[in-house]
Amino acid sequence: MSSEEFLIEFVAQDGSANIPRTEIKAIDAQAIKANVRKLANLVQQFALEPDQTGELELDEVSVSVKITEKGEVVLLSGQTTGMMTLHFRRSAKGNQGKIAPVAQKAPNYISKIGVDYSNLQHLLAAGKWQEANQETWNVMCQALHKAKGTHLSPEDINKIPCQDFSMIDRLWQEYSQGRFGFSVQNRLYKDSISG
Repeated sequence: MSSEEFLIEFVAQDGSANIPRTEIKAIDAQAIKANVRKLANLVQQFALEPDQTGELELDEVSVSVKITEKGEVVLLSGQTTGMMTLHFRRSAKGNQGKIAPVAQKAPNYISKIGVDYSNLQHLLAAGKWQEANQETWNVMCQALHKAKGTHLSPEDINKIPCQDFSMIDRLWQEYSQGRFGFSVQNRLYKDSISG
């Protein structure tokens, strides 16, 4: 088990005797982290949108989830009601009508060479694909210490540090549900030339 995995106990049915048996599997921590972040972003939207008057603020969130063998975080629901419960309270007078955001540890989107990918993350999270595409170009230029908008040759792109290239790819894949990203484009290209 690497430091990037969690050991999770699963209960499975034995096919022949329908007897529950326990299995322990290693789950990729990055997959869990990305999926929990998506759920946190969903809760954040509830915190910011439900009351336009500013009289309510999110006080407490209760969420029931299960983690699949692939690291997917699934929101559980009952037969009649969902299992995500949001509790709101009246805003304190000192809040001046603003809804308090859900406290969460902000992920670090700065690479080892100092390129900040937080703007790219925000654009992708908002579904602003055109702007995110331009920001991707900008951060690639920044990673190569070139002026924004500079033409990048294949040789230039090969010089982008792996961590930075992976960060861009991971962000695009995460926020596009696996539809966009360098690795997706590479796979599609290879599929198209192989037949």
